[in-house]
Amino acid sequence: MNKTVKFVLMILASMVVGGVLGFGVIWFGMDGLTADMVEKLENSLALGVPVVQALAILVCSLTAASYMKRARRLAAALDAGDEDQAEPALRAADTAINLLEMQQMLVMFLLPLSVTKMGLSLLASGVLVVVSMPLVILGQGRIVDFIRRINPEKRGDVRDLKFNKEWYNSCDEAERQKIGRASYRTVLATQMVLVALLVVVVIVRLLVPGDNLAAWCLLAAILTLKISFWAGCSRAEKKGGEAL
Repeated sequence: MNKTVKFVLMILASMVVGGVLGFGVIWFGMDGLTADMVEKLENSLALGVPVVQALAILVCSLTAASYMKRARRLAAALDAGDEDQAEPALRAADTAINLLEMQQMLVMFLLPLSVTKMGLSLLASGVLVVVSMPLVILGQGRIVDFIRRINPEKRGDVRDLKFNKEWYNSCDEAERQKIGRASYRTVLATQMVLVALLVVVVIVRLLVPGDNLAAWCLLAAILTLKISFWAGCSRAEKKGGEAL
């Protein structure tokens, strides 16, 4: 399948998705959900948010602990002289630190859904956010210390605001290329999602009265992404990609 066919299919798929969303908005508007029904739905959703947050903390933390247990077991074999266990140990530690990052993102993402007239749900959700944050920071700090024990060339402290910069500068060339490829793919994926959301918001805005705040926020996010990417490329070109 050539690029032209793929592009046309993508446009057609986008039109179908937009049409379905528009039809759904019109259908819901014609069906006439009452304010009481909407309020009950919001309250039910808000009551479930702390439960989902607690499950996210429990599952992510326990899974991360399991990966770190495996990483320490591999590190023990490495200390015993088995050099082949270094890479698997580092991969297990990376997975653990990503799980903790996912935990904090889920907990923070769900917080706005708890904002309703029922203050108890918001209070419980806020407490879980406060509990999750130090758990993630302390957990990531211990993982970073573990990685530095295996690879003494690594530098950085998660409690330092310059951690990302110091960590990147201590990476070797292969690691920097891996980070660069992952970052570029992340930029492309994020840009695609933001543009798709902007199209959806515009369609909904045309069909349902309201303000343009959501569209402006998405547009600002897209511009920030593009400008920061261009600026990063410019800095990397000037410094030769040697450091941030």
